[in-house]
Amino acid sequence: MNGQPGPGGKNPRHAVFFGDVAMDEYYRTPHFPVAGDKVIVRPLEPQFGGMVANSAAIFANYGVPTSFMSQLNPGDLTRRLLAQLEAVGLDTRFVILDEDVPDSRCIILLADDQHIVLIPTLGITHTEITPAAFDHMAAAAYLVTTVTDATPFRMGERGAGEVLADIRAAGTKIVMDLDVYNLENHPSPLIDHCDIVFMNAIGYQRFRSCGQSIQGLLDRGTLAVVVTGDSAGCRVHAQGDAFDVAGHQVDVVDVTGAGDTFTSSFLYSYLVSEDLRYAAEFANAAAALSVGKVGARGGMLAEATVLDFMARTGRLSPLPQPQRVTEESSCRPSP
Repeated sequence: MNGQPGPGGKNPRHAVFFGDVAMDEYYRTPHFPVAGDKVIVRPLEPQFGGMVANSAAIFANYGVPTSFMSQLNPGDLTRRLLAQLEAVGLDTRFVILDEDVPDSRCIILLADDQHIVLIPTLGITHTEITPAAFDHMAAAAYLVTTVTDATPFRMGERGAGEVLADIRAAGTKIVMDLDVYNLENHPSPLIDHCDIVFMNAIGYQRFRSCGQSIQGLLDRGTLAVVVTGDSAGCRVHAQGDAFDVAGHQVDVVDVTGAGDTFTSSFLYSYLVSEDLRYAAEFANAAAALSVGKVGARGGMLAEATVLDFMARTGRLSPLPQPQRVTEESSCRPSP
């Protein structure tokens, strides 16, 4: 089923998000604990989460056909997590079920307007990509993942780098969010296969301390590297250009998932505008709106809501105007 034509008169392609989904267990704490501390915390309502799943749900909410892929056990919690993703419009046909993978949960501590996220490892060392899953990825506009999730990729004798290179060669943009740049898994040559890279300020410092450089990524073919700075906004590094886009000062309820909102909103607005500056403005606005709600998926906003906020804050440029994706285009894509 075809939707409204996207950039260049083409129908919008689907996107694939491969990574984590989890049940987020929230606790409110008077302060963040230090070594030897004992803190009484107040449990809050659990929320569906996972960095990549959050981004996928928010991206799909803008109306683009979106698939979520991961490697999970076939237990009750997984069924609940996948049912919720399907309920918000995600295609989960290519999720890999593996009896040896533990339940996926995160622990999130909230104090004032900041948070700490504890992510238990799932211990995945081999993720076999089937030919059907590969074809689905290779037909997508984006493959959005992380270094941690992509490292186990295999197709027979082909390793993760070869799999990503083949997907990219088919025309799919490879996107990775380095987040805080986990030193245990980095530096990794997989980021050299990326078209768009996101990282936050902490991740950028760790990135540099590993001897990496943004210019090095750009020289090796990356289209854009985006460094986020919470309410300060972001800095976009592109081929032959770098610019800052200011953030928004808003009342904060919960910052969990603001980065996921930024990532998916940036990718959506770039998909429909093909303009990096506009994408950054749109993503900043969406992230600012998301922190006014509890839960990592507070960024599931209508595009019109984000555009209205941009207009009210004087940050809506008349050009380029994004092309709308109709509800008709939100049906599930063929493999």
